Amino acid sequence: MRTMLRWPGLAGWLCMLLLAVACLSRPTAAGRALQQEQPAPGSVEFDGRRAFAHVQALAQTIGPRVSGTPGEAQAVDYIAGQLKAFGYDVEVMHVAVAGTPFRTATVSLGGGGVDITGLALAGSAAGRATGEAVYVGLGDAAGIGEQDLRGKVAVAGRGVLRFGEKLQNVRDRGAVALVIVNNVPGLLRGALGVEAEIPVVGIAQEDGERILAAVQQHEALTVDVPDVGRIQAMNVIGRAAPGGHCDVIAGGHHDTVPGTPGANDNASGTATVLELARAFAADGLDPGLCFVTFGAEESGLHGSQALAARLASEGALPRLMVNLDVTGIGASVHVIGSPEVVQRALELARQLGIPAEREGMPANAGSDHVSFARVGVPVIFLTSGDFTGIHSPADVVERVDPDELDRVGNLAYAVIKTYLQPGGTGQR
Repeated sequence: MRTMLRWPGLAGWLCMLLLAVACLSRPTAAGRALQQEQPAPGSVEFDGRRAFAHVQALAQTIGPRVSGTPGEAQAVDYIAGQLKAFGYDVEVMHVAVAGTPFRTATVSLGGGGVDITGLALAGSAAGRATGEAVYVGLGDAAGIGEQDLRGKVAVAGRGVLRFGEKLQNVRDRGAVALVIVNNVPGLLRGALGVEAEIPVVGIAQEDGERILAAVQQHEALTVDVPDVGRIQAMNVIGRAAPGGHCDVIAGGHHDTVPGTPGANDNASGTATVLELARAFAADGLDPGLCFVTFGAEESGLHGSQALAARLASEGALPRLMVNLDVTGIGASVHVIGSPEVVQRALELARQLGIPAEREGMPANAGSDHVSFARVGVPVIFLTSGDFTGIHSPADVVERVDPDELDRVGNLAYAVIKTYLQPGGTGQR
């Protein structure tokens, strides 16, 4: 789940992004070890216990799976191995991602004194800038006033304006860098929406007082944003046959934010995808049914956007995309998406005795179905609806409920089966 919910300070984990990207193309020892325990196809019914075993493999054995790191490579090895064992033809699609919001940056007080760890906003320029700290309120006209920002580091609070608008306002006055202080506890991460000419860093609310003290003392601030280049994320695509068309895509993202095992967000959704793939394969592969796990969802839905764009350019868009994200904690299934698909899912849930309710997307949140909806594909997003603990070290396997995985997975199975039937809902 890509969300702007509270995220504790986890900067120590962010150094993973600096590891060599070259290792991503090679199977890892952990990935090979996990693949040795391949489940038998078994029953055609979805089994929450089997799904839970995948959650354990992804969140406990592998752990954090930030796109562009060895953790993602291990997850991709595992997912591809599982899909191949079920009989699917597997493609690993590489996706180049620029401007990740998980790039560690530092703000030094007094021209090199105390370092504050922050995150470069996606779109920030790399490099180092030093200048007197100047407070500009929320980065709007009222906050900036008549201040001359030439050669200075602007310090703004989060809120009211978009990050890109704050940037433009201080850049127009000559600022050499921008520091944005979060308005809730935890590190600030986000995207500018434009390519900046100056470094732009978000810092935690907890560090705001030290920054404001520097402003009052007219101290210099040094803002340092490293250049990490482009990140190589990966999608894993399982088809019934090489090059087969995807009439229905069931997918969920396998990546995490840094510093979390990501059990519910989103080992649970990835596990649901894998168990659906097994259940559908148990009585023979279904032409037109594809299973996908996406990379770089947390940094901006990049993996799903890349696949949706590719399929659109090929004239090969599916007629339904089923998204599974945060599926492991709760007592019912929350159903989000295209009205006609949502209505059909709720009818199926009633028939099956599965507690389900219609929902809208939470504020400041997104997930991979959005990428397909944007290109005109009917979508449904099935989630357990409990987002507490995600994006934090508290998102652990012990909190995931196999019974909730079972509820979400069984409803997803029923929806997909309906759309695969000749003359079924949504049939062309």
